[in-house]
Amino acid sequence: MKKLLIFASAVLFSCGIASAQRLFDPHFGVGVGVGTTGISIDASGTFNDYLGARVGVDIMPKIKIGKDIDLKTEDKNKKISELTSEINDLNTKLANAGRQTVDLSQFPGGNLPNNMDIEGKLNNTTFHFLIDVYPFGALNSFHVTAGAYFGPSDIISVYNKEDGFLRPITAYNDAIIYAQNNPGSDVRTVVDKYGLKMIGGELGDYFLTPNPAENGNVEAIAKVKNFRPYVGIGMGRAVPKNRIGYQLDLGVQLWGKPEIYVPTYDKVNGTYQNEKIDADRAGEDAGKVLKTISKISVYPVLNFRIVGKIF
Repeated sequence: MKKLLIFASAVLFSCGIASAQRLFDPHFGVGVGVGTTGISIDASGTFNDYLGARVGVDIMPKIKIGKDIDLKTEDKNKKISELTSEINDLNTKLANAGRQTVDLSQFPGGNLPNNMDIEGKLNNTTFHFLIDVYPFGALNSFHVTAGAYFGPSDIISVYNKEDGFLRPITAYNDAIIYAQNNPGSDVRTVVDKYGLKMIGGELGDYFLTPNPAENGNVEAIAKVKNFRPYVGIGMGRAVPKNRIGYQLDLGVQLWGKPEIYVPTYDKVNGTYQNEKIDADRAGEDAGKVLKTISKISVYPVLNFRIVGKIF
C-alpha cells in the first residue's frame, strides 16, 4: 500500500509539472512588417498557446509634399509694384521714427512676395506594446489584440520652405501695428494716405499671419494624442510554431480628435499666438473641413508581419 501511494504521488507530481509547462511555455522571436503604420521592427514572445506580446517601433517615412500658394499681398486690385512704391514711402517715415524698415532687397525686383513655396510633412513614427490573446489556444492562430502606440503629437506640419522668407511681411505688419498705436505719427499719415492694412489671411474670426518671434517663418500643425490605445484582431502568432511564420493585424489606434493650430494675430488685444482653430469660428467652408477632420478620431491599422522564431 505504501508503495502504491508513493507511485500515485509521483504520477500526480509529474502531471503537475507537465501542466505547469503547458501553462508557461515561453518562446521568443523577432519580426519585420509593413502596413499603415509604416515599417515595423519588433521583438515578440509567447508565454503559452493562449498569450503573446510584442514590443517594437513603427517607422513612418517622412513624406513631404510641396505647393506654391498665392499670398494675396495685393491690396484690392493694386499691382504689386504700386504697393511696393507705397512701402518705399512708408520706409522713409519708419527710418525717421527709428523703426525697422521693410527690407524688400531679397526678392526679385524688390517687391513683396506674391507667392510662397510651402511644404507639408508627415511625422508619425511610433512605438508599440501589444498583447495577443488566442482564445482557441493551439487549435488556430486567430487572436484578439490590445495595447497602445506611443508617438508624436504633431503628426502633420505645413511650413514655408525657404527659411526667413516672410521677414518683410512681419516688418510690414509691425509698421501697420505701430501706426495704429500712434495716431499722430508720420508713419500713421502714410498708412492712412494709402489705406495700408496688415497682410494675412481671414479665416472666419481668425486672422492668420506670421508671428515676428518666428523670424519670418510660419507653421500650421495638426495634433493628436501621444498615447494611443489600440484594439484589433488578426491571424498568426507572435512567435510561430515553426521557424518562420506570419502575422496579419487589423485594428484601430484611438488617437482622439485631431486639432489644428495656426499662427494668428488678435486685432482686439494686439497679440500674436499659436491658436487652436475652432470649427464654429472658422467660417462656413473652413468650418466644414475642420468638422470633418475632427471626426477622424481613430487611425486604421493594417499590418503584415513576418516573424522568425529564436527559440
